[in-house]
Amino acid sequence: MAFKTWQVGLDIQNGQLCALGIQRRRNGWQLRHWWHHTLPQDTLRNGLVQRPDAVVTLLQRWRKQLPARISLRVGFPPQLVMQRQLAQPALQLREPDRSSYIVAAARRFFPFAPEALALDYRCGQDDGGPVYLTAARQEALKNWVDCLQQASLTPDVLELTPAALFALARTLALDTSAALVHRLSDHWLWYAPHSAEHPWGWCSLEEAADFNALQQRYLQDSSTVWYSTALDEARPEGTHALSPLAALQLYQPPLPRYDGVFSLATGLALRPEDR
Repeated sequence: MAFKTWQVGLDIQNGQLCALGIQRRRNGWQLRHWWHHTLPQDTLRNGLVQRPDAVVTLLQRWRKQLPARISLRVGFPPQLVMQRQLAQPALQLREPDRSSYIVAAARRFFPFAPEALALDYRCGQDDGGPVYLTAARQEALKNWVDCLQQASLTPDVLELTPAALFALARTLALDTSAALVHRLSDHWLWYAPHSAEHPWGWCSLEEAADFNALQQRYLQDSSTVWYSTALDEARPEGTHALSPLAALQLYQPPLPRYDGVFSLATGLALRPEDR
């Protein structure tokens, strides 16, 4: 039954809304659905939905195109989260001691009471490596969830948008010395696994006005840069075109004219289940 469920990535940004649905087959992933719609440039402000009525109307129309049962993964703006690295506890903790450890760390690191935060944590890939603690204010999370629920959408996952690039890089089996960059109308996203200081991130256009500024600040150690954009613009010289649909094996026309706008939606759809 799990193979019959579409995995759907939904990416909402200033300027555009992208969605992509895939289904696992014996021979790999099949593209089942894609959708793209323009949005006003002030749809989001500092990551919060400012035009919920317009977004809900579009999402309600889109929901009718999908099967009743889907696994929905929605991109969550990194502007709304705080992250810190924690050392692994000396002992393997079980609940409720593990939760107590996380809450105590949140009290130390974040300028809000833990009760006002939604907390999540993820262990690194290496045994004994750091624990990555992520926090978002409950009211910011509610802003997004309320908008989705009004459109009869229940996300299985709210995932940080840079993590969509991680899922895409892993599925495409790109070299670990390569970086992925996605340009949006008002900010940049990147994933660079070889960078100890900045393995992933985002920054506004005020901080990096063009790709050269972004590269000099965050991606100097990247041997190769795979680049996609949500804008109608030429790819920066020296970069490679990131084609997210290359991560799939089966297609059905019509296909989007330019698939780079679907980088985040594709990565979200490909995101593996939590264990």
